[in-house]
Amino acid sequence: MTPAATMYVTISGVYSQYEVPATDERWNGWAVPGFTASQVRQLAAETAALAATVPADEIDTITIGNDDTVSVHSGQSNSTTVVEPAPDGLYYIGAYEWAWEIVSLAHPAA
Repeated sequence: MTPAATMYVTISGVYSQYEVPATDERWNGWAVPGFTASQVRQLAAETAALAATVPADEIDTITIGNDDTVSVHSGQSNSTTVVEPAPDGLYYIGAYEWAWEIVSLAHPAA
């Protein structure tokens, strides 16, 4: 059985590189990645850490409720979007809104 193809994404190097299933889906030239629940928790921690260092209207943040509800809070529009897992079980955080870049793995596994 051949493993599924993957790609690495980040936003301008601000967030970690995330290994996600490869897809040809694009929005204005940017990737539209799907994330596992574990990756969403890591991304939520990263957005919270960044939010502590910049004005609130310059960053979107992610929260995960006790019921595992994922919410993306937009600093610019002061709105919240609930992100449900897609049929493939992945969460498309920032899909069609965030500038996810496809990058080469900076530190390949040994």
